Amino acid sequence: MFHIVIFSFILVALAITLQILGQTFRHPLSRFPGPLLAKWTVFYRAYYDLCKIGGWLKHLEVLHAVYGPIVRVGPNELHFNDPRAYGEIYAPGSRFHKDPALYSPFGAATTVFTTHDPHDAAVMRNIFATFFSRRSVIRREAAIRDKIVEFISRLKSFNLESGTAANLDNAFPSMALDVLTALMFSQPFNMLSSPAFDHPFVRRRKPPTLNLWTMKYLPSRNAPILGALSRFMRSMNPTAALIMAQAEIIKDEITSTLNRFDLNDVRDRIENINEFSAAAAPESDETDIPFYPFFLEKIQEPTRKQASSTEKTNRLNLLNLRRLIDEGINIRFAGTDTIANACLVGVKYLLTHKDILARLVAELDEAWPANGEISYEELEKLPYLTAVIKESLRLSHGVVSPMGRVVGPGDAVIMGEAIPAGTTIGISATFVHLNPELFPEPTTFSPERWLKSSSSVDEKKDFSSEVNSDKYLVSFSRGPRSCVGIHLARFELYMLFGFLFRKLELTPTAEQDPNSSLYFDDFFTPLYTDDPLCVFTKERVG
Repeated sequence: MFHIVIFSFILVALAITLQILGQTFRHPLSRFPGPLLAKWTVFYRAYYDLCKIGGWLKHLEVLHAVYGPIVRVGPNELHFNDPRAYGEIYAPGSRFHKDPALYSPFGAATTVFTTHDPHDAAVMRNIFATFFSRRSVIRREAAIRDKIVEFISRLKSFNLESGTAANLDNAFPSMALDVLTALMFSQPFNMLSSPAFDHPFVRRRKPPTLNLWTMKYLPSRNAPILGALSRFMRSMNPTAALIMAQAEIIKDEITSTLNRFDLNDVRDRIENINEFSAAAAPESDETDIPFYPFFLEKIQEPTRKQASSTEKTNRLNLLNLRRLIDEGINIRFAGTDTIANACLVGVKYLLTHKDILARLVAELDEAWPANGEISYEELEKLPYLTAVIKESLRLSHGVVSPMGRVVGPGDAVIMGEAIPAGTTIGISATFVHLNPELFPEPTTFSPERWLKSSSSVDEKKDFSSEVNSDKYLVSFSRGPRSCVGIHLARFELYMLFGFLFRKLELTPTAEQDPNSSLYFDDFFTPLYTDDPLCVFTKERVG
């Protein structure tokens, strides 16, 4: 019996050794350099995600310094640092799927955000894209303006006389969440009414031990045995209760909407959608209704082409309460973090660069009379305001984690290298935004760079001619999975920066170093590690 046990251990050790040797020397990616341990196990990255608490992005910079422009960072994963790779990986029309391992912590793989196949996500994504189109957003300008005005009004109370400063780390997410929910739902979340902008839904905090990346490395919740442990660990995440509280609000909104519709009639219209004329279909009012009634109208609208049985099934599958709640939760976070971070970064730099702030204020004063009004379309024509917003987006990055894509259905060529199908590839936006060839002195906040930039997105242009090019501002990503809320985000940024610096003067409570960089940890979006930005406000006269 003892000999059988010893023999079994030898066989297991031999199998592990052969697997390691195969991963090292016979794997299709073996020609790409990288740390030896990374070629064997995903837990090489897990160490930096978990033990270094969001430290993977910093380590990627080290790996590229050692191994070059393409690094094997996992058993089946490559990371690139050449900005040109971004356009090839996230190209328009790309059929690459999202990396299941990266997107699994964000819930069920059925929402627009988490669905792996871009084709499967298309029906719901197109509805979101219509709801958040430029035309739709502009026609709802009054609703958005009301929230911005309310935000400015709240900020006015945080003056020196009150002795209480406004925490902008919480204030900007409050504003962004209220704007989004005012458009999406019948009632906003009313974060702006929370004292000191300190509502738990928006409060910035250091990640707990059980954080986003912990969820990534847990077994599937559907696993036969370990699934129970995984579900328990997820429920212990301190942020789970906050997400559930928001999910309940969204559930009530959806339930109220569904109760006003005859779902059997909706399903019948989808089943028989080809019997209706697309030309005769009534056009939905994109400006006056919240998202879920809009969705129920759009989902049953006929198309100009005959709908296949697959498309009908995809539409019917959207009529699921859990799915609609998950969509609401995902859009809630996707629609606030990038905007709030861009505001925070832009304001921090403006308050430490008085010359830049003075130029912005002068432009706003000239275009916007003290007792007058100004529209979004007028604001977006202001060149220096536009440059400030672009620079704020560049240095806040949007999503900072490399957004993994799985090569397929066949092999692909990225940066001249043949990449086998099934390989996960990616590049972080930070390697684009902080590339010194594209953006000279990349860590310097310089709106002027955009005044002499190229707005062309010609993929065939020479790399050296694309300095400060709009093509490489990728805060909203690119390709078929780019952010559907880009028009709303742009609208909010123009209105927020415009109103903030035309109506108020801001004074930081602590001295700010104009030469310091902003430090953050990688939790998909950046989580800033500096002290919160707190300011006193004063209403501008004239």
